Amino acid sequence: MTAPVRVRFAPSPTGYLHIGGVRTAIFNYLFARRHGGTFILRIEDTDRQRSTSEATEQILDSLRWLDIAFDEGPYFQSQRGELYHAHLQRLLAEGKAYRCYCTAEELERKRRQAEAEKRTYVYDRTCRERDPHEDPAGRPFTVRFRMPDEAPDHFADLIMGHIPIDPAKLDDWILARSDGSPTYNFCVVVDDADMRISHVIRGNDHVENTPKQIMLYRALGYQVPQFAHMPLTHGPDGSKLSKRREEEYRRQGISVSVQEYRRMGYLPQALFNYLTRLGWSHGDQEIFTREELEQLFDLDHVGRSAGVMNPDKLRWVNQQYLMQSDDAELARLLVPFLAERGIEAADDERLSGICGQLKPRAHTLVEMAAMANYFFKPPPAYDEKAARKWFKPEAAGLLERVAAELERLEPFTDAGLEEAFRRLADELTAGKLGKLAQPVRLAMTGTTASPSLFFIMAVLGRDETLARLERAREFINGDAGVT
Repeated sequence: MTAPVRVRFAPSPTGYLHIGGVRTAIFNYLFARRHGGTFILRIEDTDRQRSTSEATEQILDSLRWLDIAFDEGPYFQSQRGELYHAHLQRLLAEGKAYRCYCTAEELERKRRQAEAEKRTYVYDRTCRERDPHEDPAGRPFTVRFRMPDEAPDHFADLIMGHIPIDPAKLDDWILARSDGSPTYNFCVVVDDADMRISHVIRGNDHVENTPKQIMLYRALGYQVPQFAHMPLTHGPDGSKLSKRREEEYRRQGISVSVQEYRRMGYLPQALFNYLTRLGWSHGDQEIFTREELEQLFDLDHVGRSAGVMNPDKLRWVNQQYLMQSDDAELARLLVPFLAERGIEAADDERLSGICGQLKPRAHTLVEMAAMANYFFKPPPAYDEKAARKWFKPEAAGLLERVAAELERLEPFTDAGLEEAFRRLADELTAGKLGKLAQPVRLAMTGTTASPSLFFIMAVLGRDETLARLERAREFINGDAGVT
């Protein structure tokens, strides 16, 4: 590429950062990194009624969490009014824009008439040839772009290919409203030109805006950037993601909000990987390091079909990252999720060891915290099916014999416990370790599926292990209020 690559992510701070929006940010970020370019953050906050500082901070926080670092910005459109005004005056002075005095009522009447006649409404250019010197004083007006009579019949898109332009839709669109505020399409062109954006990578819901923007670039004498319109992000049923269906999505294991994935216990690097692969491919490879993505990402391998969110695939990707993660780092991340369950834990060596045992079994940090519960609290209940199988009357004596052995066991470590259990299995269950271990596992955890039993008992310590064995024995004998 000859010109320096400069791309931008331009969210509106009117709510939480949409998962489709962050996917757009990721594609822009990776494209810039691949080509040694510049990634710019621009906050499009011209909607003063809906834009909030809280939403802006939430956007910035989400980008920080995902480690999407911008090279320039954030720039705020609300602080660039003078630039827009200067461009507007220039277009008026050059006759490339004009004042329109048509009232909202007049325009609505013409729109209804077009609907009644089953034709697409476009502004009929009533004020286009009005002499500016005859403009009525004191009347409110909008400023419209004077669309040239000749326009290209298509534009090239780096993802979608050849996109035709319908000249019938190229009307004299509004650059500035009657209150003087600039419109979206006008601001975008001025900003992208001023920031020397080389590639506009955005959702394909902006395809219809592109012809208007191209014509404005030309009118202003600016270089038209290259466009790449990404397919949108859809829900599991294949329909476009909708904020109105958020509760339904959460039941399915996804969300429209980036922040919600953080609360659901997903790792940022896993979500980054998943969203990159949602529409982009590099052979059959699924899991990438950040360095690999920055070196490999290109627009040539972005598909044209919508990216459909798959909760099972996302959970699998997250599990791969959990298994690759450092145990001490996982312990640090797990602490707040344990706190939500009423468990105060330090991110120490003990918790690191627990994470090392649980990470092959968990898909999210929320799941890991739930699995870790029995390391800190006795099981509130025993799995009913498992209890019927392993807590038969004769198991009480078995647990009592195990307790007697463990009272005097030294050292009370993984290795020491395993050696003792194998010796007891030879004595009590004809060498069948499972017949001995499963009742004890159920006593320790409330279930028969867990990491190493010997690790669990070593972490619990002698006193807690013996207390749980006694509690289970009482349950079997029917003299305890344990469910």
